[in-house]
Amino acid sequence: MSEDRKRLEEQVLNQTLPIPEITETKIQAAYDIVRAKSRQQAKVQPIRKRSLRHVWAAGLAAALIAVSGLGVMASMGYFTKNVQEEGNQVSYSFELNYELKPVEVQAEPTYLPNGMKLQEEGKYCADDNYGHGISIMPMNMVNIDSQREQMDFTHVEKVEKTTIQNMEAHIITYQERDKYLSGEDLFLFNPEQGYVIRIYGDYEVPVDEVIKVAEGLQITVSENADLAYDLTPEEQQKQAAQDTEDAQWQAQVEKGVTTDEITKVGEALKCEFFGTSYTVKEAKIYDSLYDVPGYTDQGVYDMERLSPWLNADGTHKSYQRMHLDQEGEVLAEETATPKFLAVQVSAQQYMGYDEFPDGGTWDSTALDASLVYVEKRADGTWNFKKDTYEAVPSERYELQMDDSAFYLSQPENRSGEERLHSFFYRSMEKGETIEYTLIFAVDADQMPEGSLANIVLQFNGTGNDPTNPMWSALQEMN
Repeated sequence: MSEDRKRLEEQVLNQTLPIPEITETKIQAAYDIVRAKSRQQAKVQPIRKRSLRHVWAAGLAAALIAVSGLGVMASMGYFTKNVQEEGNQVSYSFELNYELKPVEVQAEPTYLPNGMKLQEEGKYCADDNYGHGISIMPMNMVNIDSQREQMDFTHVEKVEKTTIQNMEAHIITYQERDKYLSGEDLFLFNPEQGYVIRIYGDYEVPVDEVIKVAEGLQITVSENADLAYDLTPEEQQKQAAQDTEDAQWQAQVEKGVTTDEITKVGEALKCEFFGTSYTVKEAKIYDSLYDVPGYTDQGVYDMERLSPWLNADGTHKSYQRMHLDQEGEVLAEETATPKFLAVQVSAQQYMGYDEFPDGGTWDSTALDASLVYVEKRADGTWNFKKDTYEAVPSERYELQMDDSAFYLSQPENRSGEERLHSFFYRSMEKGETIEYTLIFAVDADQMPEGSLANIVLQFNGTGNDPTNPMWSALQEMN
């Protein structure tokens, strides 16, 4: 996985994005389907990242076989650190001394930049700048191997090696910081006491402030009888079962769907989870947003995301994007110019909100949807495209975030907290039908010659289960 990708993911993981309550409350129950089947992050277009579960067992066993001269290592502490630096790449690995029992380590800051405070475990930032702060991640010898994949860095500008609190410290800064909104990483290595501490500073946090945080850390090391390198037989059995479940889940995601399993234009897709059916009536591409029939600013969820990218005539400005492969490696950077995709939808609430057989109740209907970019495989099935596109971070372009719609023609919740959290929801009576328009920004080259053959729609009312995708076509698919 490229460092570009990892830094992007860290920026996302380090903040709370202003996503409507669509995905935070009511649809959360639907996402439980996914969580029950997955132990890794799943997206409509998944960039997969290995779970940080107890995969360290196999790695530690292999390291144990490889390490010789443990008597020598014992005098050196819990671990020896190997650093490989080549060009703009830096990689860390560790050989562990299994004769020493692992310890628990905690790290609390005594200094934080002005306004920052604890928001959640290990994450600190100001209330009015949520997500743009500092993360402190202590690692003992048990969990350090599970963090190994996070310790390969590319596009490194410099590794400054110094001493902080009588420990070897490495301060990693990255190339083109302003372009990629890159933060910085600081590592403290303590082989004598058996821990490594990583401090990640967001792009908005100066390097000097990260150093001050490290200098003021209050570090506590304690024994924990439950910490052990080897898995018990029971844990090994659970691990094997989990690995099998994960493999089965992955196989289900990869199996794809046939053309016949994709709901055609004009046909209703019945979603039992919410008792709603959705029918795509028509999908059309427009150069200018102002040419979309019935368009009004009142239907835009967040004008602050839209207005900076509109020309005076309603066409979309160009932006710089990254082309990523399935591993998150940056294949190219290029200029993209989006157009506007307007989708006419008919939704019917065929079940009452208090009629669900599982006892669940709702008070409104989800009207929004996301685009899914798919490709047809040699066996005739369709599945997620392996490569993806994202804006260069410095563009601060969020209109296509999560490939979701930015516009709803008939919003019921138009002001205050209701707009913020439930803009794409509407209260409907049993049997009620609504006709509405969703608008998406789509890069023009993703719709060559006006074709939508490789784009389908996934309504949030489906439950968004990647092992059982319920897709609606935007045009005829062969």
